[in-house]
Amino acid sequence: MPDDRRRALVGDIGGTHARFAISDIDRLTIEHFTLYKTRDFSSFEDAVSAYYRAIDERPRMAAFAIAGPITGDTVALTNAPWSFTTAGIREATGIKNVTLLNDFEAIALSLPYLADSDLQRIGGTQINETAPRLVLGPGTGFGVSGLVPVADGWSATSGEGGHVSFGATSAREMAILEHLAWEFGHVSIERVLSGSGIEAIHAALGRLKNGRTATLPAAEIVARADAGGDAHATQTLSCFVSVLARTAGDFALVFGARGGVYLGGGIAPRILTHLTSGAFRKAFENKGRMSSYLAQIPAFVITAKDPGLRGAAVALAQKRPAKAH
Repeated sequence: MPDDRRRALVGDIGGTHARFAISDIDRLTIEHFTLYKTRDFSSFEDAVSAYYRAIDERPRMAAFAIAGPITGDTVALTNAPWSFTTAGIREATGIKNVTLLNDFEAIALSLPYLADSDLQRIGGTQINETAPRLVLGPGTGFGVSGLVPVADGWSATSGEGGHVSFGATSAREMAILEHLAWEFGHVSIERVLSGSGIEAIHAALGRLKNGRTATLPAAEIVARADAGGDAHATQTLSCFVSVLARTAGDFALVFGARGGVYLGGGIAPRILTHLTSGAFRKAFENKGRMSSYLAQIPAFVITAKDPGLRGAAVALAQKRPAKAH
């Protein structure tokens, strides 16, 4: 029989999908995994209740990685119309011990537990195992977190780095900035580095080239770029990778991330061929006097399917009182 004192309900709640599972927080196992589309439920409470009806187990604790800011015990998803509180979760699940954390904070907590097979390396010459690590990446939005060493292990930082301002450095990036500014006013980096950002880049470059704005879904743009023969799609991915790499380099300097830069989120694993072509490293390292500093730092694409769920389990394990020796 499993030890129910170690069993937890864990969730990774994003703008597009809500993932739920049961985890043994000592072994970081992921069991009874279920993926829901956020749009199929009117609220988080409805989604977690549906998951509970589908399983027999009733754990005593829960942790949820959330794609949005957490203010006290209140959460509002940035890219979906869900808002909820820890009190609402307790009522829906009957679980009193509830932890909420940012989704990229959870991914950061998972980093020490990922295997080599969970990662695809992109260059770099050396890794400092005791230095800060950076995790960031595009999906429905754009997340950023850091993992820093502390006396008894690692601590993850939480913030809203995806909402820093996008700065254009070329004529084509200026076209993208103007295209998005017309619609949104302020243009954050996640307006560019996200699924909708791929679509915006494609539309803006079309307007720059021939005055027409083509509207294609991000998945089709990526598929066309992968297949070859579509210069517009290829240029779109080239621009996306350049901005992603430059942004990763910026945050790597801020965090002093000599422990590595890790690309999470749903998009990076789907564009691996574009990230490993050499263009990413070139833009990542293009920092003038700091180029040699960044050249040493390895980058990785996280290919594991459930780092957010594992990180949620790690968060619970860290909160548990240490065993007496």
